Amino acid sequence: MLKSRNVFTGSLVVFILALCFVWPIPNGSLPFHRNGLIYPVIVFALGLFFTSPTARQHLNTQQVKPIVLFIWALTFFILLNGLIVAPDIKEMVSTWDGQWVRPVLLFCAGIVLVAAIQAQFSSLNANKLFTLIILFFWGVICIHLLDTVWLYWRDGVIHWGETRIVFNRTRMSFQINMITGFLIAELLARALIHKRFLLLKTSFLIVMLVANLICTALVDTRWGTIGLVGSLFSTFLLLSLHKMRRGNIMKIGAIFIALALAAAAIAYTSWKTDPRWQALESDAIAGWNAPFTSFCYNKTDGSIPRNEDGLPINHSNGCRASFFHQGWKLVSEHPFGIGPRKEAFREILRNDLNDPRINIPHSHYGLIEFGLQNGIVGIAGWLVLLLMCWYTGWKQYRHGNMMAGLFLLLFTIGFFSRTLVDHNLKDHYLEQYMLLTGLLVGICATRNRESLPPPQR
Repeated sequence: MLKSRNVFTGSLVVFILALCFVWPIPNGSLPFHRNGLIYPVIVFALGLFFTSPTARQHLNTQQVKPIVLFIWALTFFILLNGLIVAPDIKEMVSTWDGQWVRPVLLFCAGIVLVAAIQAQFSSLNANKLFTLIILFFWGVICIHLLDTVWLYWRDGVIHWGETRIVFNRTRMSFQINMITGFLIAELLARALIHKRFLLLKTSFLIVMLVANLICTALVDTRWGTIGLVGSLFSTFLLLSLHKMRRGNIMKIGAIFIALALAAAAIAYTSWKTDPRWQALESDAIAGWNAPFTSFCYNKTDGSIPRNEDGLPINHSNGCRASFFHQGWKLVSEHPFGIGPRKEAFREILRNDLNDPRINIPHSHYGLIEFGLQNGIVGIAGWLVLLLMCWYTGWKQYRHGNMMAGLFLLLFTIGFFSRTLVDHNLKDHYLEQYMLLTGLLVGICATRNRESLPPPQR
C-alpha cells in the first residue's frame, strides 16, 4: 500500500509540473489535451489527501473550511441561477462545468496539494514545490524568448508582438505578469525584510526577471506593462510599511528611487514604442458611443468610427471604451445574467437588438463577462471570494506565514486588477489562478512540522 501511495504521489508531482509547463499552450499544439493532466491532478491530490490521516493532519482544515464552503455555495448558486435564466440549459450546464467547476476543483486540489505530497515525501516542502511550479511556469516564457532570438537570427528582424508558443499576446502577457509578480515580491522581500520563499539564488531570480521584462517588451501589450508597474509599487509599499524603521529609511528610500526609475523607463519605452498611446483619449471619446453597426461590433463589414482628428479609431482604444460603456449598461439591464456562457456579451446584444450581424464574442472585461453570465449577485459572490482569499493572505503576512501570505495577497490583487482590463475569468487563466490561489491558501494553513505526529510507515 505504501509503495502504491508513493507511486501516486510521484505521479501527482509529475502531472502538476507538466501541467504548469503546457497550460498556456493551445491544445491543438500539444500531442494531448490539457484535461489529460488536469483531471489526474485533481483526482490524485484529493484522493491522496482524504485517504491519508497523516495528510489531513498536515492541514488546518478549520482555517480553510470557510473559503471552501463559500466557493461551493457560489458554485451551486451559479448553477441554480443559470437553470432559471439561461436560454439554452444544455449549453449553460456544459459551460458551468468546463469554465467554473473545473477551476473550483483545481482550487480545492491546490489547497490539499502540499499536505498530500508531504505525507509521502516529507522533504518536498512548500518552498521546494512552489519553486518548481514557478520554474515550470517560466518555461514557456523562456522558450518564447529563445524562439524570438532564433527568428531574429533567421530573418534579421525582431518579430514584435508575435507569439508562436501560445495563442496570442494576451496569454503571454498574463503568463509573464503572473511569474513576474512572484519574482518581484521575492526580490523585494529579500532586500527589505530579509525573508525568502523561493529556493533560487538571487542572481538567477534577477536573470528570470530581466528575461520577463524583455518578453514584456517583445509581446507589446500595454495593459501588461501597467500591470508590471502596479505590481512593482504595491509589493514595495506592503513590504516597506511592514518593516519601516528609522534605521532603514535610507535603504528603503534608495530602493524606492531605483524602482521609480525602472518604472519610468518601462513607461517611457511603452509610450515611445506603442503608437496607440498617442491617440488613446480621442479614440476613447469617439468610441464610447460607437454604434452597434460599427466594426467594434461587426468586425466583418462594420463602419470604422473616426476620432476628433478625422482618423479611424484604433480598435483597442475606441472599441474597449464602447465595450466598457455598453457592458456595464447590459449588466444593469440584465441583473440576473443569462447563465454561464462563453459568448454572453454577443448573445445578449444579438437578442436585445435583434441583430445577428453582431459578431464580437466578448466585452474584453472579465468582471463584466462574469456579471453578464451570473448577474449582480454573482459579481458580489466573486468579490467576496477574492476578499476571503485576500484576508487570508493579509492575516498570514502580518501574523504568521509571511512570504506565502504576501504571495497570496499580491496574487489576489493582481488577478482582480487584470479582470478590470482583460477577459481572464475563463479557460486556462482562471484555472491557473484557482490552482495557485488554492495552493497558497493551503500553504498558509499548513501546520508546523513540530506539531505533527511521526509520519505513518
